[in-house]
Amino acid sequence: MRRFGSFDRFRHQFRALIGGLLLLTISSQGEAATTLTPSQTEVVRSALHQALALQFEQAITTAGNLEEDQKPTLVSQLTRGMIAYFQARWQTRQHPPARQNGHRALTQLLEEGQPKLKRAPEDRWLLLILGTAAIIDAILQQDETPLQSLPLFSQGQLWLQQVLVQHEDTADAHLGLGLLYFADATLFGPISRILRSSAAGTGATMAIHHLQQASEKGQFSQEVAQTFLLRLYELEHRHDEAIKLGVQLQSTFPENGYYALRTGRAQCALSHYTDCATTLSALVSRYTRSREILAHRQDRFDLFYTWGVALTELGLHDSAFRAYRKAINQDPRMTKDETLWAKFYVARHYERQQQYKTARQFYQTLMRGRQVDDLHQRVTQRLQSLP
Repeated sequence: MRRFGSFDRFRHQFRALIGGLLLLTISSQGEAATTLTPSQTEVVRSALHQALALQFEQAITTAGNLEEDQKPTLVSQLTRGMIAYFQARWQTRQHPPARQNGHRALTQLLEEGQPKLKRAPEDRWLLLILGTAAIIDAILQQDETPLQSLPLFSQGQLWLQQVLVQHEDTADAHLGLGLLYFADATLFGPISRILRSSAAGTGATMAIHHLQQASEKGQFSQEVAQTFLLRLYELEHRHDEAIKLGVQLQSTFPENGYYALRTGRAQCALSHYTDCATTLSALVSRYTRSREILAHRQDRFDLFYTWGVALTELGLHDSAFRAYRKAINQDPRMTKDETLWAKFYVARHYERQQQYKTARQFYQTLMRGRQVDDLHQRVTQRLQSLP
């Protein structure tokens, strides 16, 4: 009896071994797999981590490890597309242009993946990768071709929702669904209404839910989801949560000024002006050494303006004056309402310095411009008080 028992155990172990080898073989073929292998997951996660650390060349090289016989796979194309999003957003000089590069990779992915999905319509891996790719590609293209991006948003949402209905433990699917919020917030007018009507759950509450799920349970999407979640916390005035997450991400990616800026803005919103000044002063020092850390004008404006507000509240008017002047230089056409307030505080500085003629010129310029909040009323009061 013991010999028969040993044989049964051997047969069971042999079948398990054959099953494991079969699963490994299927997984190594890439597109037939229902999930990422552990090694693939680690490569994707490493590549995205490098992108968030602004190490774009290394990230692209790492994504190349996902290719098979030097040929792109669906997972390598998705990774390249996600890298391209952050490269287009954060890198000043791009060669070749990141946006076009990412769009090419994701378009090829969608063209190659959809016939595979028709043959295996319930494959969770194909649904996940195609849905995420569609959302990322739509976000990459929405500024230039908003109408063409709408079908991508809709199709991507359907695929990702199908994944979660059939396999609710596929946490990475939550990333793309969370990103629909940012698409909806960016699009305007009838285009936004079309997206909102076809995409239930694009509101902030649902977006936070999806991004939290991806950041807590995703295999490869955690840090990417946290990056968007940080911005969403700020937009929704959940500043305590933004500070906690921002400090965590700032520690993880110390060379990326985006996280320090978001942290500083949340600190300022809560009137934690000393903390804000400390956070942003360190960022300004790094910015003067390497302007790559905040590539876009809006980020640079937000840095100097928020820093100026904190310094003003701390009574450090000379330093605040310099911060406001730098902010104004980032918005020469005065498209931002905050630029007008920056000019007001610059005029107040000249007034304190008894440079009344210069202060009057600033105030008069503001009176000729558009009204923002109670700006004109406050300017009128300052003009009346000048000697």
